[in-house]
Amino acid sequence: MICLFGLFLIFCAPVSAEDRKNLSIEDAISGFQGGELFYFEAIFQNGKYLKAFNKCLASIPADPTWMREHCEKHPEFKNVFQCSGDDNFTHSWFVYESESKCEEVRGPMKDRMDAIRE
Repeated sequence: MICLFGLFLIFCAPVSAEDRKNLSIEDAISGFQGGELFYFEAIFQNGKYLKAFNKCLASIPADPTWMREHCEKHPEFKNVFQCSGDDNFTHSWFVYESESKCEEVRGPMKDRMDAIRE
């Protein structure tokens, strides 16, 4: 299961072991540059969910140098990277090897998180 914990948010989505490939930041950078990965982003401010993407993308999420400096692997989830550009915002990237799997997770997760936020 993937569970996101914010100050006021708990959300879980089932994810099988094969869908949790243990990617490093370098694997993610090269995978995006090679057009082999898809992702969606959820943005948190001070630990509270703000918004998530409306679709999965195949483009690289940010400049590779910025990614190396500001992103780290989520300690519990193999396909999630957390990136902080400042003290207030955290960008969580959910990375998948297929667009269909990315969309399968993104849609229900975004719907649930948006509903809880309101």
